[in-house]
Amino acid sequence: MNKIVKLTALTAALGALAACVETSQPANDGLSGTEAQFNAMTAPCIDQAAVYADFPAMDINILDRLRTGGGPLLVLDAGGQRLSCRLESDGSVTVFSEFAN
Repeated sequence: MNKIVKLTALTAALGALAACVETSQPANDGLSGTEAQFNAMTAPCIDQAAVYADFPAMDINILDRLRTGGGPLLVLDAGGQRLSCRLESDGSVTVFSEFAN
């Protein structure tokens, strides 16, 4: 009987915890970077990275999309050279070496 009471209490606790989890909106975690922002910055980042690295734009790959406290950041590969591209507050983008930080 004691096991049934514990199992019932555990089930109730898990149900209450699950009810607290919000799945429709991302948590306000202080990070920024929406799908729309990443999509909007992709072409300008690749174009600027091509100039920065003197490498063909069509051969530049996006390795990662990162939400950061300073805004969205794309991690790029330009022929083995890793670059970062961040979205500035004015809507422009800045490309820099991953080692610039």
